[in-house]
Amino acid sequence: MDKVMPTSITGPRRRVTAPGPTLAAAAALVAVLALVERATGLPGLTAAGGVVAAATGGVVLRQQVQLRAVEERGLWRWCGWAVTAVAAGLTVEAVVDLAATGVAASWLRGAGLTVGGVVAVLCAYQGLLSWNRFRTSAAHPADWVNAVGSMLGTLALGVYLLAVSPLTTEGPGWALEGHLLRASALVVLAVTTLVVTVAGGLRDDPRAWLLTAGLVGMSAVELLTAPTAPVAVAPAPGLLVVLTWTALTLVTAAAGSVAPPTLRGHFASTQVVTICAMVAVVAGTGVLLLNGLRPSGSLLVPVLATAGVLGGCVRMTRTFSELAALAATRQEARTDPLTGVPNRRAMLEVVDRFAAARTGAALLVIDLDRFKDVNDRYGHAAGDVVIRTMSARLRSRLDGGGVLARFGGDEFAVVLDHHDVEQATTVAHALRAAVREPVDITGRVVRLDASIGVASTAFGDHRDGELLRWADTAMYAAKRDGGGVRVYDEAADARDRDEMTLADELRTMLTTQSCGHGDLELHYQPQLDCTDGRVVGMEALVRWRHPERGLLPPVAFIDLAEQTGSMFALTERVLGQAAAQAARWQGDGRDLAVAVNLSTSCLEHPRLLDTLDAVLADSGLRPEGLVVEITETTLMHDPRHAVAVTRAIADRGIGVSIDDYGSGYSSLTYLNELPAGELKLDRSFTARLTSDERTRAIVSGTLELAHHLGLRLIAEGVEDAATDDALRLMGCDRAQGYLHSRPMPVADADAWLRARDAATPAEVGDAAPAPTVPGTRRPASPSVGVPGPEDRADILPTPDGPDFPTATTVAPRPRGADLRT
Repeated sequence: MDKVMPTSITGPRRRVTAPGPTLAAAAALVAVLALVERATGLPGLTAAGGVVAAATGGVVLRQQVQLRAVEERGLWRWCGWAVTAVAAGLTVEAVVDLAATGVAASWLRGAGLTVGGVVAVLCAYQGLLSWNRFRTSAAHPADWVNAVGSMLGTLALGVYLLAVSPLTTEGPGWALEGHLLRASALVVLAVTTLVVTVAGGLRDDPRAWLLTAGLVGMSAVELLTAPTAPVAVAPAPGLLVVLTWTALTLVTAAAGSVAPPTLRGHFASTQVVTICAMVAVVAGTGVLLLNGLRPSGSLLVPVLATAGVLGGCVRMTRTFSELAALAATRQEARTDPLTGVPNRRAMLEVVDRFAAARTGAALLVIDLDRFKDVNDRYGHAAGDVVIRTMSARLRSRLDGGGVLARFGGDEFAVVLDHHDVEQATTVAHALRAAVREPVDITGRVVRLDASIGVASTAFGDHRDGELLRWADTAMYAAKRDGGGVRVYDEAADARDRDEMTLADELRTMLTTQSCGHGDLELHYQPQLDCTDGRVVGMEALVRWRHPERGLLPPVAFIDLAEQTGSMFALTERVLGQAAAQAARWQGDGRDLAVAVNLSTSCLEHPRLLDTLDAVLADSGLRPEGLVVEITETTLMHDPRHAVAVTRAIADRGIGVSIDDYGSGYSSLTYLNELPAGELKLDRSFTARLTSDERTRAIVSGTLELAHHLGLRLIAEGVEDAATDDALRLMGCDRAQGYLHSRPMPVADADAWLRARDAATPAEVGDAAPAPTVPGTRRPASPSVGVPGPEDRADILPTPDGPDFPTATTVAPRPRGADLRT
């Protein structure tokens, strides 16, 4: 009966004979022929059946080779050759039984099986080596010498025992020697299979144990059926030997047909051949010693023993050379090739060893500042000279008091065998002083500095690489501060990790639109005409409604979005919401333009113009209903690109506003070239308008300049009536600030607009200023629900108290991109 079996996981399918019934039929045939031979006395029947069975096993193994994984094909291919060798030996046995008679038959009987069996053992030994290596089927010729040496050493022991024993054989021939040779080969193969199973990671593979059991059983049969064995144990030794060799071939074929279990991959092991080599050396040496103490009288004993010892020594010599090469490779793998000091891997081992000691360990991570300039200016060869020089200096300053390692590039590390932070800091300052000394490179002087982070096991649990992370964190803190030595600060690290968590949540919310991390919502702050008090526009200011941290202001996440590449996704979301709300106000008859701030990265983003077109199309908003605010810093980052993009925006009818005018690198050039419609005066001028004459003069001049250029001026941060009056008298066009309203959610903004619509002009103009928030100089607004400032990314805490109490633990960052959406 045939069945279809795949040749590989992805390869073509082929038709092969089902191994189970085929092997069972072959075994049944041998059993029947053995019974007939025993009953009738006809010679050669059992051997003929063995030939058929062994050939069947060879066919099965050859069919199974292509069904196996690549790493197992070598094993079963060699086992197929081994079964073929046994079949050839059994063929010779059958021919001898049928054709040879007399003395010739006595000498030839068993010779074919002996030769075939020994060849089969050598083939199977090669297959086991392939299985042991697992990654490759390659084997060294010395492995064959090792197999032969092991068999000769074992045979020498058997010959010696027989030579000194009183047992003798009867009749001509070499039946005893054949038994001994086959038994020795089988014992070596059985031991090798057992070692491969245990040492080669095959303990859970039933095929390995099946092969081991078959070889052990065959070895026992060979020893028990020797001519010197009791007749009661082996009534028909020739018949039993043929049957067991046949059974061994069928067991091998059956093992090759069993589906392999899921095993973990492992690297090639030298344990197998090394153990066999040791067995050969020990057995051969033992025989020589025994033969010296009690001579056997046979020249064959020392010859075989010596050959076995030599074979084992050849393999042991190769093993020693492999170990030496491995040791050299391990040393190279733990050494930096440029400086000769330990590398990162070796350093981590030293850290673990020192940290486990009673005195603990301290770790210094050193990064060379301005080293990139050396490579860029003088080339990498000069950079290598600097690295070698710095390595020698650092090692000399340590003077054996620590282990210096190079991480790679321009980064080094020092491990100290104590956890004293003060001593480690002193060492760090000494190492920094060494780095700052000038380096002469073929007449050119190079000066570098270092940022060094210090960590110690005294800080707490340092498992899983925490000590290295602490030192890295401290080093990057030092680099942010411009260089120097910094000790790990757990509180600052906790804040940084909290920010990283917040950044990950923000990225997830923006990219997956997941509700699990909250959502963005816009608050709106009115812009009023200074002449008649009309509401003429709104600025959209973004908030993050976080499910755990509460309502987060922009200062908590804007810079994180910029740093993590999420800024444009955030701006897209804000533009969409702002345009939709502006369109709703237009539909209600309110002609209110909504302003949204753009950061530098957004202005440079290739999809900005397409996004603006899509936002207007989706919302149905007229282009003049949207205003984009661009800070001076953004404009000066790449003036040519900024002018080109803002002109493209203005060509669409979208308003362009220059935000925070006067706080950055003010330039009359871009005022002349940019298609802006308004300037927004920075709040730093508005706050000092009534108290500083120089500021008043600057504001007056800015107003005159804006009007001459055809621009309107919006004053930000108007918080009191005196400032509002002064701006109106000076001719300012629009005002925005807490005097009029705080940023409000859209529902509160609608209510605020309706209230202004219902109020008389006198009530609007004489409205009393809102009360101030305790601890600040800013008015409170009941319309938002939580006290806080005008939510701008560049607002810093006032000396009087906190700027914006929130549930977040994120510390305010220094002013960066200043996207205040």
